[in-house]
Amino acid sequence: MKYLLSVDGGGTKTEFCITDIYGQNRKKYRLGSTNYKSVGEGLCFQNLSEGIIWITKELQVDLGDIVFAVFGLSGCDAPKDYVRLKQLILKLGLQKEQFHLCNDGVLAFYAQAEAPGIVIVAGTGSIVLGITSNGQIERVGGWGYNISDIGSGQWIGNEAIKETLLYCDGSNAFSELYEAVARFYQPKKGLDGFSYYITDVQDYYKIAKVATVVLEMAEKNNNEARVIVEKGINQLADLVLCVYRKCGFSRELNLNCVFSGGLMHNAFYQERLKRELRKRISMKQVACVMQKNAPVIGGINLAMINMKGGLE
Repeated sequence: MKYLLSVDGGGTKTEFCITDIYGQNRKKYRLGSTNYKSVGEGLCFQNLSEGIIWITKELQVDLGDIVFAVFGLSGCDAPKDYVRLKQLILKLGLQKEQFHLCNDGVLAFYAQAEAPGIVIVAGTGSIVLGITSNGQIERVGGWGYNISDIGSGQWIGNEAIKETLLYCDGSNAFSELYEAVARFYQPKKGLDGFSYYITDVQDYYKIAKVATVVLEMAEKNNNEARVIVEKGINQLADLVLCVYRKCGFSRELNLNCVFSGGLMHNAFYQERLKRELRKRISMKQVACVMQKNAPVIGGINLAMINMKGGLE
């Protein structure tokens, strides 16, 4: 029996999916983060190793029977990241010709569409990837919560918290948004002592969660919330235009545009983003689709593409 393997490694969880060479008879396994920038190389390798142990022992699959594996890992950005992560994968027992390594955003695209196209990921973080007909990948954004990830949940949450702190300091006039943000973190106390409370919040995911409150306020026409959300969406749309140009896409080319990530499930956010995209690129030949299939399936699809003609 021969197999295909896909590994979708995110900042919070990693999903393994193994199938036969036709992409059927799927078996999945989920465990913790494999973003080595967040959890370190030690825990990253430990979680990858646990997944391989599940494959070899629980499913009784020999690694030599894996025809091809695709690892889509968050934190796989710069050339040095590829070098480090490839070394970890080799330590698992796979041979270099057995696997393909890419950023996890690539899996999100191939889970739902075929190249050429663009995937816009807007969840806790954000990134935009363009994929040409021959599989070449161009990316912008996604360089880290503190310095990038524009328009993401963490970015929106951080902007709202900054404005709330300015109100607490007496610089901003009162807005219902600030009360809503404070109540999200302190249901009973609200703005009372908020400045002291929020300085102890270091968890990016906890900051990102308040974006749901900001979006709700924006939908209710709260001016301060709309300014934050639309600023993020405008800049995210600019990044899409940047990728569009980097890939050399023409107005006549049929493209798939995949929307991925938690924020994209918000109708207000999605429609505002589409509106801004229409201002920047010709949408007549662009088919926008919401990612519904799990990203890990994108790795299986990529593995099957490799079997047909190879990945660069």
